[in-house]
Amino acid sequence: MAEKYEIFEQLGELENTLNATLAQVSNIRQVLDASMTENATLRMELEKLRERLAEFEKKEVKKSQTKDQPNPNLIQIFNEGFHVCHLHYAERLAEGESCLDCLELLYR
Repeated sequence: MAEKYEIFEQLGELENTLNATLAQVSNIRQVLDASMTENATLRMELEKLRERLAEFEKKEVKKSQTKDQPNPNLIQIFNEGFHVCHLHYAERLAEGESCLDCLELLYR
């Protein structure tokens, strides 16, 4: 009869252990669920930030491209033989003359 009580005690201990393990699994599941939700939120935010960064970089590239290119009207005036610099604007260039101020203005 003592063996039956020991078996019941062991079953009780096993049941308590299983309940504790089940509680741990439940807690781990909740933590994992919260982590997965946070991960999904962070991924969406990251994607939005990447899109905004790409837009910003496109704007910067466009700005730098337009900044690096000289004004076509000024180039045409210079090629026709006139100064485009502020010191001698619209004065005629001498034959074969090149003005550093004009060139600096065109290609800065």
